[in-house]
Amino acid sequence: MEAWLTQHFVNSALVYTGVAMVAAPIIIHLINRFQYKRVRFAAMEFLLQSQQTNQRRVLLEQLLLLLLRILLIVCLLLLIARLILDPDQLSMFQGAKSHHVIVLDDSGSMRNVWGEQSAFQEGLQVVRKIAAEGTSRPNTEKFSLILLSRADAPLFLQRDINEELINELDAKLGNLTCSHQSLDLNQGLEAAADLLNEDRAVIKTLHLISDFRKADWQEKKSVAATIEKLSNNETTINLVKTVPDSQPNLAITELSGATEVAAVDVPLRLRVSVKNFGDKVAQDVRVSAFVDQNKLPMSIVFDKIEAGSEVSQDFDVVFNKPNLHQINVSLSNDALDSDNERFLSINVKQSNPVLIVDGNPSGNEWMYVQTAIAPDAAITGFAPSVENVDYLRRHPLNQFKNIYLLNVAELPLDAIDALETFVKNGGGLIWFAGPSVQPAFYNDKLYKEGNGLFPAPLEIAPRDLPARDSNTLVDLEVGDHPLFSVFAGQDNPLIEAVSIMRYFPISAEWLQNKAAAASGVSIIAKLRNQDPLILEHRLGKGRIITCLTSAGPVQTSEGEPWNSWALNPSYIVFQLELQKYLVQSRSHEQAETSGDPIAFSLDAATYTDEVEILTPVTAGGRTVRLKATPQQDSDASNSGDLKLITTFRETDQPGVYTVQLKRQDQTVESQMYAFNFPVTESNLELATTDELTAELGNSPSIQIQEPGEFQWIQGQEAGREITNTILIILFILLLCEQLLAYRLSYHPQTASVAA
Repeated sequence: MEAWLTQHFVNSALVYTGVAMVAAPIIIHLINRFQYKRVRFAAMEFLLQSQQTNQRRVLLEQLLLLLLRILLIVCLLLLIARLILDPDQLSMFQGAKSHHVIVLDDSGSMRNVWGEQSAFQEGLQVVRKIAAEGTSRPNTEKFSLILLSRADAPLFLQRDINEELINELDAKLGNLTCSHQSLDLNQGLEAAADLLNEDRAVIKTLHLISDFRKADWQEKKSVAATIEKLSNNETTINLVKTVPDSQPNLAITELSGATEVAAVDVPLRLRVSVKNFGDKVAQDVRVSAFVDQNKLPMSIVFDKIEAGSEVSQDFDVVFNKPNLHQINVSLSNDALDSDNERFLSINVKQSNPVLIVDGNPSGNEWMYVQTAIAPDAAITGFAPSVENVDYLRRHPLNQFKNIYLLNVAELPLDAIDALETFVKNGGGLIWFAGPSVQPAFYNDKLYKEGNGLFPAPLEIAPRDLPARDSNTLVDLEVGDHPLFSVFAGQDNPLIEAVSIMRYFPISAEWLQNKAAAASGVSIIAKLRNQDPLILEHRLGKGRIITCLTSAGPVQTSEGEPWNSWALNPSYIVFQLELQKYLVQSRSHEQAETSGDPIAFSLDAATYTDEVEILTPVTAGGRTVRLKATPQQDSDASNSGDLKLITTFRETDQPGVYTVQLKRQDQTVESQMYAFNFPVTESNLELATTDELTAELGNSPSIQIQEPGEFQWIQGQEAGREITNTILIILFILLLCEQLLAYRLSYHPQTASVAA
């Protein structure tokens, strides 16, 4: 009996008292029936005979009054003992169930700290209290817990709340840590919606525990739409806030540079950016820099960062040995520690090889390019090699960062294939025209209707640029492309001094009819007659820059030079910027975002199936070993190009992950992957309760719970939704009881007093 009462009443101990109280109106009724002694006398006989005619009606009315009073006691009992009642089936006979689904936000912003508490710890405390409240009603409530970072795999799924669950929950929550990822609230809500739609519980309650940042609601309207959909599906929703106030926060938002051209003993310029996400000015902000975990003897100081603004500074780093290195920058701790550090991995080369192919063996254009990019390899880090056209077909090209083709008349078809492979894999290619160029070959074999190594078809012959009409005119007009950022501004004396006398024009028909629709082809510099001079387009992963004049002051048949650019200081700047812009990156040096997987696709002819990963040293540095498996691809199998694939997903911790790949010759190839805290999680501005209400409407099924308040948890019993109904019934019964009691009571007429 006790188990049945516990299953169907929250306060089962009060049921016995309530049952006893039901006897009270019956006892009172019986006492009233026997409280007078009957005495017979003649004067009353007539009255008794009259009363007997209405006795049955009076008895029924008194019994009805007794029943109303009994029902009043029963309703009070149900309110106090808190009945669990199934609206569709009488739960007292069927066994009631309610389902609490908790979606716990564990995105990076939940690492927000104030005092001794964090937003995530506050969320865990709410989870524990909800589960603990359910133990007072054993076997009547189910519990599901969904972590936002693992929305597709609930931590607990439709478990009965009992002591066993509480013990297991305490153990798991004690080992649970907040992620460093940027997560989608709507993904967790949709997982909860699927779970609730499949469930046939009497009462469905969703608890969304989050910091409720403004960015999650202003920028992601789908969240509010999913909550509204759930509220319309007979689901009660509690939005549980875990952070009391918005916290000021500084974050390192960028650590970048031309890492692909890093070379030994050559200063590498890096840029660090800091953003103030608070509403007050931050002063004297200091950033420390580390190379391979060794602090550099310097500090990057930002005197003042205005509220909401981002500032940047450059600094130089010199590496005294090649191979893989890691750099990280950090600032002092604040409300969100995770965004106070940023990482970058760099593969430092002894030098960066560049191939220069001069199509005119008797010419000297290669000298101008070589002198521009590497007057001394120890200064720029570039090591140019000058070869003829035949070199392209006889030697591997993947050792080079970029390849120059200067004044090349034609290319062997196998050389074209090798160049296309090089560019598609991420290589950079630079064309310079000249008198040897054969337009018909370029248009047919290199342009390939927009699918080849050349961006557009050429006219049949070079063209002279008309002489300047005024000294104010500039032959070379550059745009806002990164290659010309150094020359940005109204006055560019270096560029203004450049003279262009001859160039190869682009086909007029292509410019009129096809240029606008040419995908990926852009004109980044023009001549003063508005003809294109420098173009950019992509092929696969690589970029191609095409300059329609010569690389040096090559002479025309009349003895006039094509241009004077190679004699101008801007030429050196342009060539060095060109290297940085085009240089290929084959070593995964760019930073990833925490939580993104590392996908491996290895050539089975070169690598074994063993992949070893060392996680960031700052987080303990454990080693993970993976086995790559053959790719299930019939096309790859038929071509003999077998790939071994695997994926590493445990990249939540920011830092540098070191990967060891074993080759078939038993040598080891190392790679580094830098993962950083997502900048989108750094804005800690909170949505106010009024803003949330405005987004969600005033639906009674959606309740917003303030941080640190837990009284509402005691009101989450399964039968709470019939409380209002019982109160209405109680009011009606009280009204009826009073009316009937008044009718059955004696009310003597008051005699009127004569005036």
